[in-house]
Order: sequence, then C-alpha cells, then structure tokens
Amino acid sequence: MNEMWDVVVVGGGLAGLIAGIRATQRGKKVLLVTEGVGTLFHFSGIFDYGDVEGLRHLPKHPYTLFDSQAITQGKHFVQEICPEYVVNDRPQSAFNVLGTVRQADLMPRSMVLPDPQEQGVFVLLVPEGLKDFFPEIVADNMAREFPAWQVSVKRMQVDALQEWTRLGKSVTSIDYADIWRSEEGYRALAHEIDEIKRQYQDAGRSQGKIVVVLPSLVREYFDASRTKFYRNEFSLPVLEMSSFVPSPHGQYFAEYLKHIFTDLGGELMIGARAVSLKGELTSESHAKICQELVVQSMGKLMRLKAEKFILATGGLLGGGIKVGMARREIRESVFDLPLFIPQEWSVPQFLAPQPYAQIGVETDQFMRPLDPASGQVVWDNVHVVGRMLAHWDPWTQRCGGGVSVTSGYAAAELI
Repeated sequence: MNEMWDVVVVGGGLAGLIAGIRATQRGKKVLLVTEGVGTLFHFSGIFDYGDVEGLRHLPKHPYTLFDSQAITQGKHFVQEICPEYVVNDRPQSAFNVLGTVRQADLMPRSMVLPDPQEQGVFVLLVPEGLKDFFPEIVADNMAREFPAWQVSVKRMQVDALQEWTRLGKSVTSIDYADIWRSEEGYRALAHEIDEIKRQYQDAGRSQGKIVVVLPSLVREYFDASRTKFYRNEFSLPVLEMSSFVPSPHGQYFAEYLKHIFTDLGGELMIGARAVSLKGELTSESHAKICQELVVQSMGKLMRLKAEKFILATGGLLGGGIKVGMARREIRESVFDLPLFIPQEWSVPQFLAPQPYAQIGVETDQFMRPLDPASGQVVWDNVHVVGRMLAHWDPWTQRCGGGVSVTSGYAAAELI
C-alpha cells in the first residue's frame, strides 16, 4: 500500500472515531486502523465530563491542554453528528440500571428525567429473563428518588424469547435491544405500552403524566445506515435507563460512528495490528518524524504512510499500554513512547483513586508526546488522544467521555 494519507488514526474507540470523523469533515484523507472493537462497547449512552473547571486546575490533567471553548466545541460536535443528544448549561439526570439518579453533561433526550417535583407515574416495564436486572430493587430506588411519583412494575413476555426463558437461558440487554429494533419486537412493545395507557386511564389511577421506563435500548438514534423502517412515537413517553455491560448503547454507538466516518469518505481497516514503524530525526529539533507505520492485517504486512498520526489505542484497558510480569516491562505498544508511571501503582482503600489510572503519555499543548525525563517532544507528527493521555482517572474523576471527545476533536483540528 503506497498511498499517502493526511492522517492515520490508530485506534477505533471514542477518541479515535471522533478524531477520524472530524478530520474527514475537514476534507482530509483519513485511514482509521483498529485491532479490535475497543472499549466503546462498554459505553453506557452517557458522556461524563466531570468538574471541568476544577479538573483544569489539576497539574497536567488533560483538560489543562484545552480552553473552555474547545471543550464546548466537542460537546456540540457530538450533538451535530447525533442530534438526539442534548447539550444544556446545567447537568442533566438519568436513571442508572439500579434505579438511582446519576448526573451527566451529555445524554440522549430519551434518558433525561422529568422534574421530580411534578406528579406522575413511572411504569417499569421489565422484559422477562433479562440478565442481572433486579426490578424490585430498581423500583424501590426510583420511589426514593422521586417521592412525588408513583412507581409500579409490569412484566412483559416476549414471544421471540419464550424458548430461551423456558430453557433458563440468560437474555442480555443487547438481545432485547435487537428485538426492539425488529418490526415484530417494536409492535409487541407498542402494544404493551398501549395496554399500560388503557389500564391507568380507565382505572383513573394516575395523577399527572404516565412514563414507561425500560432497561434496554429502544430508540433508533444510532442508525446511521438508515436501513430501519420509520417508526411513529409510542402512545406514552418512554424513558431509557443507562446501559450496563454488555451495552447496547455502546455497540450501536460504535457502529453508528463507523457509518458516519465511512459515509464521509474515511477508510476503515479492522483487525490490523501495528508491528513496526519508520522515522527520522528532524533537522530543527530532537523530535522524530514518523514516515510510515507497518501493520499486520489478514496475515499480510502493510506500510501506511501519512503526514500525521493520531494515537488513540485506549491505554491500559484498551490494550494500548502493555504490561508484563515485571514493572519494567510496561510499554506503549505502537510508537514505543515513554510513559509516565507513578511510583506506587495502587493504594489499599477499595474505592480510593488508584495511581495506576494515571499511567499514560505526557504531551505538549499540541498533544505531541513528550519524554517525561527531558520534556522534549518525541514524535513531531504524532498526536496522543483519549485514554492514552497521562494524569487522569476516568472513574473517580468521572470525565472519561469528556476527555476522549475533547482530545479527539482537538487533534483533528490540528491536522
């Protein structure tokens, strides 16, 4: 492969796909290379940004690389490519899979909770056989979170899975999401919702609105291929809970972003593993210029040449950082970049911030990788994004989606 690309994005998670989509929008010739499906399949449907202004004051946190405008631009970009997402000045709230309320900055409008001061009824519609879902606990938590609302549970048999439940086979939220997206499943769900509306209205049991709550994906806002038939709204409002693993939101959102990327003219190479690279020192500085990346795909070696490279391989969890049996064996797996590694990897407190979460690549303000010892740029034409960046913790700081979207978008703007 002797083609020359404007940019090769290495990694097909959230940060890599956002970078690839934005770069193709800007008219760049983009190749996205990914070894597997990435951690986007664990995406709950909600983007967490955390306390942006507070985190921007932490030394070396990735948010210190961006101003407020850049972070806001990333949010609006998500809304642009997926209009179902809502951008508000204030955090919004959604139900998680235990029925408790969680706040976040960016979520689909179908997850946004109503005003708890209103009066109404939540009907938790529970598909039979759903794995790891506990409706009684969920309903109790919902009632505590919304004391002015009635909460009831209604179970639903699904004909397509009756044999599964008879055999005791577990059904995941992804299985149900696939059923809701079929014409037969949609009709069954619409009929069930019509019955709920009739029962409550005939019995005069509701004061205020009636809202159906579902624990698995129903809406079709993740359908960039536009192959699904058009659907009218249900007869009652339907509120989705955030996903749990395995996540239908993550699966469909990953496919949705890939469709957008390829529809814009980007090229996708799946199942390719980086094995070596070629670079040379620049005459102006000690930084190197990467000339080509050699990847193995379907048993063949392919040489990928580009003006720029974006590294979005997902850090420790995504496999971008490899850890051997000894501490000295930890390394970045594509460009062999030097890593920031804290002196202590962990602390004994179970829910405390863990130092290993901070492992990653330090960069300059243009997200070019730095050598932590010298502070010098290592590769002049490589930008590091997402979980590969050092000095942040997506779990305790609750900013995983924000850092990934912001850095991916900003890197594309530099191409």
